Amino acid sequence: MEFKQLRYFKRVADAGSVSRAVAALSVAQPAVSRQIASLEDDLGTPLFFRNGRGVKLTDAGEQLYAHTTSILDAVRSAQQDVRDSVGVARGTILIGSMPSVVRIIAPPLLRFVEKNHPALVLEFTEGHSGYINEWLSNGLLDVAIIHDATRTQHFLTEPLVREELVVVNGAGDTRPARFTEIAGEPLVLPRKNHGLRLLLERTAAQERVSLNVRYEVDSVDAIKSLVEAGQGISVLPRAAVTPDAHLAIRPFREPILCRQLLLATSSQRPVSQTTRAVIHELKRQVRGMINTPSWPGASRPGEVVSAEATPENAPNLLRIERAA
Repeated sequence: MEFKQLRYFKRVADAGSVSRAVAALSVAQPAVSRQIASLEDDLGTPLFFRNGRGVKLTDAGEQLYAHTTSILDAVRSAQQDVRDSVGVARGTILIGSMPSVVRIIAPPLLRFVEKNHPALVLEFTEGHSGYINEWLSNGLLDVAIIHDATRTQHFLTEPLVREELVVVNGAGDTRPARFTEIAGEPLVLPRKNHGLRLLLERTAAQERVSLNVRYEVDSVDAIKSLVEAGQGISVLPRAAVTPDAHLAIRPFREPILCRQLLLATSSQRPVSQTTRAVIHELKRQVRGMINTPSWPGASRPGEVVSAEATPENAPNLLRIERAA
């Protein structure tokens, strides 16, 4: 039994298919299939049921999976401790967040690491906030960027950035919106375990209104497609709506809506020196994007975003005011 076999086995089990695991590992599919087959031969039993939709663990696979996380964590921790002790950033750091956030932070951080720490590998994975929380809790991630609404006692967190939320529509409407006004419109929103949905439900309770949810979809791209097709409106981070999209955005006025994103690590495992260095650079990159076109609608965690009366279609509909 080899470390690579266990690593591939766990990725396939977590992904539920060989093809999705291959995409995450950036390895050719035959290599992954060969390692899994070799592991099954060594153990003398199948580890997966195969079907047209993917794979599922057998009873033997479930038993092996129960040990795999702790084995891989122990090996990675040992490797990282030794590498940290010689002052060279090496190994693999896994970072996860929502798709709209990964799209913004991954390119500059990857470029920085490639240039300054060639022996270090960064891997990014994306999913809605419920999945990100689960992956961080299970040790599949070293660092996560999560919604403030979804943090738990199992995470060590610190505020990273505040994002403006806007109403997204396909009708070309750019007027400032009141929350009570849009709550009754047909809405296309993520499911209830998504951090953005939790924030909107909480706001609706505070405003004493109910959300008229027409469709529940966890994919931001699918939400935008439905809105563009005239199937409803949505509420998304401003940065999730690219300038070339056939969509219009309406800033909130009463109340102003923002979501706070937190930088999180697991409280159940130590953070290596290399991970701390990556976190430091990630925060530096984010600070450099605030109030710039690189991250529309982003502000510092200690700032409040307020609507400002400006002409329709003006590029800047916000004024940033320092919180008291």
